[in-house]
Amino acid sequence: MWAKLNSDRDTIEEIIVNITGMLIDGIQHPKEIFTLWTDAERKAIGILPVTKASHLDSAYYVENNPSYAIDEDGNAVTETITKSADRTLATVKSEQIYGAKETCNMLLAHTDWYVVRKAESSTAIPAKITALRTATRTVYAAAKSAINGAANIGALVTVNATVAGASEGTPLEVDGTDSDVVSTSNNTITSNGHGFVDDEALTYNDGQGDADNPIKGLVSGQQYYIHSAATNTFKLSLTPSTFGDEGIISLTGVADGGTAHTFTSLGIPTIVNNWPNESDLAYKL
Repeated sequence: MWAKLNSDRDTIEEIIVNITGMLIDGIQHPKEIFTLWTDAERKAIGILPVTKASHLDSAYYVENNPSYAIDEDGNAVTETITKSADRTLATVKSEQIYGAKETCNMLLAHTDWYVVRKAESSTAIPAKITALRTATRTVYAAAKSAINGAANIGALVTVNATVAGASEGTPLEVDGTDSDVVSTSNNTITSNGHGFVDDEALTYNDGQGDADNPIKGLVSGQQYYIHSAATNTFKLSLTPSTFGDEGIISLTGVADGGTAHTFTSLGIPTIVNNWPNESDLAYKL
């Protein structure tokens, strides 16, 4: 996108979206000036690049038309997009509840055949499938309640936003072979001032590559959730409390090798964006 200035080079005459040949100061220029010329050459005839702004989230906001201003150094034009208004709260809530219901129905549909089979042939539904379906309905109910409970658009944005976790992106490193770190009696991992909080999602890696020496009871590469976080210790669960079936994982032994086992935070997922599925270890057959 480009901006064409007036002859005094102090006012924007036109925002150019689709490049074409142009008559500037009585001279006809081909469209190739936008692809073959340098910024300095274009500036000399009053054509500046436009630094585009990010659009607001249309799920929540109505935008004003973009505005444009020449930068102080005169080398570019900056686009600004501002909010005209929040969208109607009731409308946005209705859309999000409908979306959550659709997600719930889609996830349940994957295992509906177990229910049909039981009705037709009295074949028992596997316990993990029953747990998965229950968790899915639990999340839907909680998501609906959270959406309905938002007092305004800002609160609704928060309901849908993943919260940053403890040093997100920077792995917490522990010695998985140390019994002072891995407690099989308390099922805890010790790391002073770890910063994790309950329901924070994280990925565990044993740091051993193909050697595969995880802390016993865990699976390297698996996602877990923080449970029973204290200042210097934490436990792990396969599911968050929002699924309604969280449970502490039993740590059955220290790792056979590796002093750099890592736990990498993925943030704290919101209720409306974190759903159970058949690939989760908690529900996988």
